[in-house]
Amino acid sequence: MKITKIVSASLALMLGWGGTAFAQDEVDALRYTRYGLTGSARIQGIGGAQTALGADVSTMASNPAGLGMFRRSEFSITPGLGFSTSTGRVGGISTNDERNSVAVPHIGFVFADRQSDENSDWRGATFGISFSRLNNFNNRTSYRNTAGGQDPTIVEYFTELANLRGRTQTDLDNEFDNGFTTMEGLAYGTFLFDFDEDGFAIPTDRIGNVNQSEEIIRRGSQNQIDIAGGTSYRDKIYLGASLGVITSDFRQERIFRETEENASTDFTSLELRDEYRTSGTGVNLKLGIIVRPTDVIRLGASIQTPTLYNFNETYQRSMYSQFLPGENYSAVELPGEFSYKLTTPFRASGGVAFFLQKYGFIAADIEYVDYANARFSESDDFGGNSTYFNSVNDRISGTYQSALNFRLGAEARYEVFRFRAGYAITGDPYRNADFDGKINTFTLGTGIRLNRYYADVAFTSSTANSLYSPYNFNDPTVFVPVVDIEDKLNTVMLTFGYNF
Repeated sequence: MKITKIVSASLALMLGWGGTAFAQDEVDALRYTRYGLTGSARIQGIGGAQTALGADVSTMASNPAGLGMFRRSEFSITPGLGFSTSTGRVGGISTNDERNSVAVPHIGFVFADRQSDENSDWRGATFGISFSRLNNFNNRTSYRNTAGGQDPTIVEYFTELANLRGRTQTDLDNEFDNGFTTMEGLAYGTFLFDFDEDGFAIPTDRIGNVNQSEEIIRRGSQNQIDIAGGTSYRDKIYLGASLGVITSDFRQERIFRETEENASTDFTSLELRDEYRTSGTGVNLKLGIIVRPTDVIRLGASIQTPTLYNFNETYQRSMYSQFLPGENYSAVELPGEFSYKLTTPFRASGGVAFFLQKYGFIAADIEYVDYANARFSESDDFGGNSTYFNSVNDRISGTYQSALNFRLGAEARYEVFRFRAGYAITGDPYRNADFDGKINTFTLGTGIRLNRYYADVAFTSSTANSLYSPYNFNDPTVFVPVVDIEDKLNTVMLTFGYNF
């Protein structure tokens, strides 16, 4: 399948296929570019459709022109609970994993300086600062699989890796003595393969079925601080700009295991651990406009420049093996650390909002992102690996495409009470895929609005599907396990606000 090759090739790089332990690839580029729903409980309750809405603290992260609609200063805070469920299916076996997290996905301050002279064309200025969570990385995925007696497994993958890269017993012995730096070195150091008389790597003997399992544990988040300003021209045209500073912290641990119980061979089990952490900071600029031709309709548009990131990454891998009668071996890779840059694509949004007098409103947004335009580059201290990044960027262009994200929501009003619902589609970023790469999100919300205080609650439920293979062979026709993964994220959040 096409997407099997895409995902497997990406993860093979993490396992060491590229000749180093560099972990930047098309998977990472998408991770830091594709955002979830953001904002207060009110905005998330309407599916995130706020480009034309304005007058919400969340507007700084989407369309800062909405600041021009504020008549009073405001503060709000939004704590939330996240409940993620991941189901891995392979070979007719399903494995479920759950992970819960507590966070504050949004905090905002707005300072409004409204002109008292309503005859003035410009009605003052509003400034604000907000904190928004763009992505919640907390997730745990696991699966179990049985490879048949004729099916190559990760041990054969290590052997092929050594042969394709022309490794010899002499240079792997040197790596054994001086410190492990490659994946095939770890496998050789734990006696998972040896060399025949012709100098070719051959896997250790195994007979019958091999049981496989893997845990993938991810932690962290991607957050943005916006410093913004907005103004109003005759309460008909609203303009705004914001500077966004994004911080990202992503940690991943993968634990892959294989076991065999045939007493006629010495091999018993292996365990591969792959750990890395990436942290970075990026900046971008947003410009926005909202036009209100009548009291019934508002039109909005905003653009966001590419985000310029600097990342720092640390990594380490280790391997463990067991053989009869009770022999245990281990090998640990020398830890590594390096820095690199990432430029994410330009984003553009448009929206419309219809107001039904005092009864509520309907809002809709559309956002354009070309994921194929993400680009890695080397930092000054990276050591001249531009060829490696050129290869990664070529795969990004060939793997991804432009996509449209849609958001639709409505709010009904009854006296001081508010009732909300929404739906969002995050468009499919994959150019050629054998599964639907869209993310579908349903939202519900309610709230109460008083003179100086308000409180809102929202529930969001997102579902995404993907395919994953833990290793890949040079011959694409060779069988590898393909895991069908369904990720669900349910979030409950509560916003408290105060006007002054």
